[in-house]
Amino acid sequence: MSSFTALQIDTNAIRGEAGTGFEEAGDLGEFECGNCKYFRVERGNGCFQKDMKEKSKRLRHPNGDVYAGPEDCCEYVWRVGRKDKDEDSGSYR
Repeated sequence: MSSFTALQIDTNAIRGEAGTGFEEAGDLGEFECGNCKYFRVERGNGCFQKDMKEKSKRLRHPNGDVYAGPEDCCEYVWRVGRKDKDEDSGSYR
């Protein structure tokens, strides 16, 4: 006869918002919202990524975009390259 041990999930180990993985400001470098094609400062720091708009429980802008800060991140980040590069020195701010 075999014994069965139930798997227990440590919910404290799960990071970010359930369903989107959204995390507020961290130190994720190139993978932050400010470097994502779905993030627009001109849209009030809004994320217009389809799944984020459908699944996130975060604060919304009137146009339906999810509020996100430039240093936040989620599992849908689509990196377009660093936008904070200092062209004169070639370094990142």
